[in-house]
Amino acid sequence: MKIGKFRVSRKAVSPVIATLLMIAVAVAASVIVYVWSAGLLGTLMGGGGAQVKEQLILEAYNWATPANLDVYLRNVGSSDVVVAAIYVGGAPNPRTDTISVKLSSKIALTPSGTYSPGTAYTVKVVTSTGAVFSFSCIAGSSG
Repeated sequence: MKIGKFRVSRKAVSPVIATLLMIAVAVAASVIVYVWSAGLLGTLMGGGGAQVKEQLILEAYNWATPANLDVYLRNVGSSDVVVAAIYVGGAPNPRTDTISVKLSSKIALTPSGTYSPGTAYTVKVVTSTGAVFSFSCIAGSSG
């Protein structure tokens, strides 16, 4: 097509060049997705540290009197657990108890504070590695 003195070409990029450009964009996008997914899966599937190996369950508790709380914890994980503190209703009770793998341990506590019988309180067990296990215990009862 001619406009005035200049010739305007309506022809676009050749089909071969267009195909090569599309292949290059697809390869670059797939490399980016691969690098992102490999990093994500490597993080999720990695060792995870000692906290993954530590698992505690509350087998039972005896809180018949507000001044004495006995908790029976079982280590169902794959490594020994060192209990650093136990929080009863937010009040700390520092500890240094070790619970071996597949064993149960009775931990006697003297909770500080006032606890109403029949009220559920959160008992948090914190290990030396920073893992936190939360349980619910009702004051004035056994469970």
